[in-house]
Amino acid sequence: MGTFYGNVLVARKCAEVVPLLAGATAQDGRALRGYAIPAGPGHTVLFFPDPDTDAIELAGPLSRLLGTATLSSYVLPHSRLRSSGGTPISDVLDLRVFEDGEERHFYDSYPGYFDEGETDEDGKPVGGDSVRPDPEGADPEALLPFAAAPVDRVVLESVLRRMALDPEEGGRDGRYVFAEDQHYDVMETLGLDGRRLSTGYTGLSRGELPEGLLLEELMVFGGATFGPAGD
Repeated sequence: MGTFYGNVLVARKCAEVVPLLAGATAQDGRALRGYAIPAGPGHTVLFFPDPDTDAIELAGPLSRLLGTATLSSYVLPHSRLRSSGGTPISDVLDLRVFEDGEERHFYDSYPGYFDEGETDEDGKPVGGDSVRPDPEGADPEALLPFAAAPVDRVVLESVLRRMALDPEEGGRDGRYVFAEDQHYDVMETLGLDGRRLSTGYTGLSRGELPEGLLLEELMVFGGATFGPAGD
């Protein structure tokens, strides 16, 4: 099991966000293209074609363009497994808050995971979870601007510290095994639709809709295509 995706959350309705993206370009001059779907009442999640770079690179400028804070989300597998063609393990959750074009908060579920160092045969740092550092930026207050309902800060902080809400999603130490499960619970704790936020552009471009999402809810912008022949 494992996955890799990135997206950008905005606390504004799709009908307000998408028209503002018309004609917008990235820093390299590319026209912005992708998908937008509702993630909660008054909330939109945006998906862009390049999961390696687009969410973080675009979230800052989008916060200025849209006049509101943005949250870039990444679920990342280990780079050595990706480059070697092995099965990616989604170990890292990366969350960044941007306001007025500037990064205001950074959350890293596994600090130092991608640093060069000795690894075992599965590509994981030697020592395993017994020496896994605590997350950085596990501050629930930083994510409250994106909440769609009252938030239990104690629960949210626990999830950010990687303590699994569902024991079946935790390892022997009770912490999340897969980063997408943790991401789902972070979003659900904020009152948002975790299924819609724990997906990415690639799956949507193939016509793979999250459970409960109606086709008419998906908005396409900037010339992106959708369906089995999607880009």
